[in-house]
Formats: sequence, C-alpha cells, structure tokens
Amino acid sequence: MRPLDFYRLGAQIAETATTEAEYRNAVGRMYYGLHHEACCRYFRENPAAPPLVRGSRHLQLRARFSALGTEASRGIAYMLRQLSAMRNISDYELGSSIMYNNSQVGASQLMTMASIIARELYQALEEYSPGDAPDGCDCRTV
Repeated sequence: MRPLDFYRLGAQIAETATTEAEYRNAVGRMYYGLHHEACCRYFRENPAAPPLVRGSRHLQLRARFSALGTEASRGIAYMLRQLSAMRNISDYELGSSIMYNNSQVGASQLMTMASIIARELYQALEEYSPGDAPDGCDCRTV
C-alpha cells in the first residue's frame, strides 16, 4: 500500500470525528502515514544511505533529516517529532487531561493541531522530494 493512504485516512477521520477514540485514531494514522512517506522519500533522495535500525527507526529518521543540515530538512525532523509526540499522547495517555507543550488540551484540540502540522509536513516533504511514494515503498530497516 502507499504510505499516504494512512495519512489520507487519518485526515478523513479527522474531518468527521465526533468521539475521543476517533480524534486519537486520526492523530496516529496521520503520523504513521507521514512517517512512512518521509522514510520512503529520504531513501529515494539518499539511495546509498544505510538502513535504519528497526527498534529506533523513528528517532533515527528524524536525526537523518536533521543531519542533512538545511532549514527545510530540520523543519521536517521537527514536524515529525511533534507528530510523534502527539501520537504517543493519543495512544498512551488515556486520561481526560491531556498535556501538550505544557498546556492542557482536549483530544479534539490535539487532533486539530496534529492536522495542521501534518498538512505542513506533507508540503515540506513535497518540496524535499516531489511525488508520492509508490505502493510497496521500502523504508529500509534492519
């Protein structure tokens, strides 16, 4: 499947979400779709780069984008980090009080913030390496 199918599903859920489970699920789908898309695009632009280690691939992918040294690539790393944090909150902090960036937010607010960052990340990925990743794109992990 194409990585952006996850992202688009998350965005679709976000548009119609009415329950906390839907808000939280939308965040996760958007993050994972864009994480996989970023990974595929990174390796498309850096075909000789060594694979990522499976257990730390999320952290390593952000580090690799940061190491590219451009403002745009550091922005991609930062947005991936933000969405990853929101995904962790959505999946693991199930209490009614959600803390994000030292502020208490509701699940719907978190989803709205994630939607905005996800759209910005998608645009940044398009500028970095235009064109969606294909079906079956390999994110090269060991």
